[in-house]
Amino acid sequence: IQQVLKATEYIFKYIIQSRRLFSLATGGQNEEEFRCCVHELFMSIRFFLSQESKVASPITQTQAVFLKTFPAVYCELLKIFNVREVANFVRETLGSLPVIAHADCPLEAVKLQCIAKTVESQLYTNPDSRCILLPVVLHHLQMHLQEQKDLVMCARILSSMFSLIRKDGTTEVSISEEVDLIVESLLGVLLRTILEITNRPQPAGTALRLQFQDVTGEFVACLLALLRQMTDKHYQQLLESFSNKDDLRDFLLQIFTVFRILIRPEMFPKDWTVMRLVTNNVIITTVLYLSDALRKNFLNDHFDYKVWDSYFYLSVIFINQPCLQLETFSPSKKKKVLEKYGDMRVMMGCEIFSMWQNLGEHKLNFIPAMIGPFLEVTLVPQPDLRNVMIPIFHDMMDWEQRRSGSFKQVEAKLIDKLDSLMSEGKGDETYRELFNSILLKKIERETWRES
Repeated sequence: IQQVLKATEYIFKYIIQSRRLFSLATGGQNEEEFRCCVHELFMSIRFFLSQESKVASPITQTQAVFLKTFPAVYCELLKIFNVREVANFVRETLGSLPVIAHADCPLEAVKLQCIAKTVESQLYTNPDSRCILLPVVLHHLQMHLQEQKDLVMCARILSSMFSLIRKDGTTEVSISEEVDLIVESLLGVLLRTILEITNRPQPAGTALRLQFQDVTGEFVACLLALLRQMTDKHYQQLLESFSNKDDLRDFLLQIFTVFRILIRPEMFPKDWTVMRLVTNNVIITTVLYLSDALRKNFLNDHFDYKVWDSYFYLSVIFINQPCLQLETFSPSKKKKVLEKYGDMRVMMGCEIFSMWQNLGEHKLNFIPAMIGPFLEVTLVPQPDLRNVMIPIFHDMMDWEQRRSGSFKQVEAKLIDKLDSLMSEGKGDETYRELFNSILLKKIERETWRES
């Protein structure tokens, strides 16, 4: 049987060509009968593929032989059937496969290779058939990523999928529906995969280390591609899909952690400035959407310190990244970056201020812990950013005064941290003057200023 199945492509070539010649000779006689026979053949194939075995048995070996040759059949079927019909044959065939077989089963790797060839085929490139195939492809990918299996092949399939979006004249509605499906199936497991592989120690051998870096890069590129395609509607649906606050909390913590990984200096080569800017643009766009979920779900009685702390921590290291310090750029490069992305440090600073104002009495949870991180942000030599961030320290004094009747703790922490930063050569005369003028003006209006 295995020898016969190795010739599947040529058997189908013979069947299809015979049918075409017969149809030409007879004016299309027995068309319906032929179609019924093909449907029955695929029913038998699906039954054969659905048989499960826990070990590398002759059945699984035979299934593997068929799957290796199956993608070569698509082009032959398209000579008689339309793309939607062929897509349904393929979807039902792939859907009949056991989701995850035994770890040592040869079927696992072959199954993903079959899916990879399907995604790279003419059939998947066509938007009409892709919408039929996408759910079953996503289903198998999701299962493999959850098990952390065959990550190299999973990354290849994902890269092929994302390379097609917007390349084939697909309508906006179709793209939106595709992104819907991918977000629902893969966003969560993609985040977990990136967390998993970036926390692993890098392999010792050069070849293995390069492969590890390539796979990590592909998953990161796929995540960024997905987030770039997401619109207001996608974010709204995503946030509404969480059945409880615990699931939403876990998702926010995961994505904030992944974003912190993506802005590590070692994440991209030093000269990859454009990639870093694109990554940061995706991050700040996503954070702006997610901050609304933070306000709506984790304030007042549902306040969650860990999520808010993770948010502020991400925001601070985002602003302090070397690649966003426009003052170090040449005038022409700075102009191009500002025209395309704006000053993302100021955008994030405004968001920090807005989120801080929403905290209300929960601000006390971050006093004095956030004094140091926020001070480091104000040392960035960007006037608009400083004007936004420095007033937060007055607010900290005010809340500390309300809590304990004295703001000495905040004052002492401020002085100590400022001394430390100044001794490191950070800050300039302009910074000192601005810091004093903004803070003093605020304090002068307070009833507790005499103390």
